[in-house]
Amino acid sequence: MARGRVIAVIDVGSNSVRLLVARELSPAAFEVVDEQRFDARLGEDQSGGDLTEAGIGRGLRALRIMGQVAASHGPEVTLAVGTEALRRAPNAAEFVEAAREQTGIAIRVLSAEEEAFASFLGVVNSSRITTGHVLDLGGGSLELMDVAVRMFTGSQSVPLGAIYATERYLKSDPPTAKEVRALRKAVRQQIEIERPEGELCGVGGAVRNLARIVRLRRKYPLRRIHGLAITRREMTRLANDLLRTNAETRRRMPGLSSARADILPAAAVVIDETMNLLGVDRMTVAGQGLREGLVWQQIRGEAAVLPDVRTASISGLALANGLNEHSAEPVVVVAAKLFDATREVHGLGGDDLDLLLSASRLAGVGMHVDYYNRDRHAEYLVHSGDLHGFTHREIVILGALVRTADTGTPDLSPYRAVVEADDARKATTLAALLGTARAVRRRFPSPVHDADFAVDGERLVVRLRARGPVDVETYELERQARRVESALKVRLEVQVRGSST
Repeated sequence: MARGRVIAVIDVGSNSVRLLVARELSPAAFEVVDEQRFDARLGEDQSGGDLTEAGIGRGLRALRIMGQVAASHGPEVTLAVGTEALRRAPNAAEFVEAAREQTGIAIRVLSAEEEAFASFLGVVNSSRITTGHVLDLGGGSLELMDVAVRMFTGSQSVPLGAIYATERYLKSDPPTAKEVRALRKAVRQQIEIERPEGELCGVGGAVRNLARIVRLRRKYPLRRIHGLAITRREMTRLANDLLRTNAETRRRMPGLSSARADILPAAAVVIDETMNLLGVDRMTVAGQGLREGLVWQQIRGEAAVLPDVRTASISGLALANGLNEHSAEPVVVVAAKLFDATREVHGLGGDDLDLLLSASRLAGVGMHVDYYNRDRHAEYLVHSGDLHGFTHREIVILGALVRTADTGTPDLSPYRAVVEADDARKATTLAALLGTARAVRRRFPSPVHDADFAVDGERLVVRLRARGPVDVETYELERQARRVESALKVRLEVQVRGSST
């Protein structure tokens, strides 16, 4: 696979300085090749407006580290952007100039709207949000973006980031009830909600840290943070738990980053009160935000919003793992025909078909990790890779399908907290259909130039038209017969025409 452009993005935030190094895979996909984070606390003690000498020192050290890591990848493009701390600091220009002189990094301070739009891109290109809001909570500010039909329709930025909210409102450790009431009141006064409908996606380091705590508390079977839905009740309970203890005690809380022990209570309160204002009962966590949005702008320019997140994501995962996308397409076509021909037998719907076709495209994704354990690696990559636009339930089913693409029965029992009652039957049926489609297209290129399917009483008749011998395909279909009979309650019968066998 040809190496695409390498793009490095440095985000100089109020709490952290972060680096993302990405390699372009296609106009619709990139892969992350490196990341680095430094908790510089640039915006700490900024109550007077100016960046402090200590904050500037930490920020410059962070930039030296980020610059050296980025340079090691030889990026074609390096972007460095500043957010709230630099927007509001009267001495921001001095820091920007010192950064250029000492590190060679040119920082561009984003406007609040530029920051919001980049964060929106990161979220919308990694989720299926259609209408609602995106909440991006940083160290200095809270950006709340409006989304309508997957388009950015406006935003507001308020100085309620985790650091600023802590320093201004939660001055005690643990905070007093009066301080907490003042912070909640500030949220209600500063955030204006004109359209409190739709879904809510949350992004940012504090959001992800809260999600890790929730995941551990639930004993959640998936390690994925992206796509995890935190209920309003969970957020309220978590905020109250964080507020009851001091920072030293919080550091021992499972899942909590010790570097955020002092500022996470304020973040939880701000998010909780924002959810209340929006009237939402849950917030879905997004793993991609500002930095990824800036990468998308570099790759796609004006048309930065992806038209189809799932298709782009599947393509990206395949390209990143050396999978030949073209070899999978014949399986996709056969799987679709087979699903349609057996619809009256299995009774599954359009969402199930989408999962079958996605599994058809990804079934071989584990091959280049280890051929002999390709099924397990394929499931791992589906669970842990950059696969977006799927709910966690769909991820579990998709992972089970790629693991049992050729043999076996999907086992969803470890994921009872994620799947629904009928999902085991659905997965078993889809696995049988996938195995049959892969048997028909066992070779690439294939001698089978056409395949038709029909249910005739208690038989599923597979008619193959071929340009040459199909002993391989016939044998593979025989191996799938028991799975088909068990799942669909029909007997598999193969008819071959045009073969010289």
